[in-house]
Amino acid sequence: MDWEPVEKALTAATFLILHALLAAVFILCMFGLEWLIKGLWGSAEPRFFGVIPVRWRFHAIDLGVLLVFGCRGIEAANKAFEE
Repeated sequence: MDWEPVEKALTAATFLILHALLAAVFILCMFGLEWLIKGLWGSAEPRFFGVIPVRWRFHAIDLGVLLVFGCRGIEAANKAFEE
């Protein structure tokens, strides 16, 4: 039996899982930083320049992390599967 397709699939799955774990770590770090800023700011919602809520920036960063790691993870898995 030829195990090459199984090895390729396992390598691709490993790439996807590792990218997902890295994205989760980054998002948890951003959550912790957001929590710290809110704690330091006090009871009022923190805003950049008195206009833009800080949480919007963190939500944008979370979305960016998910998009980048999602696309790069799929690309890496595809490349690993094709090799």
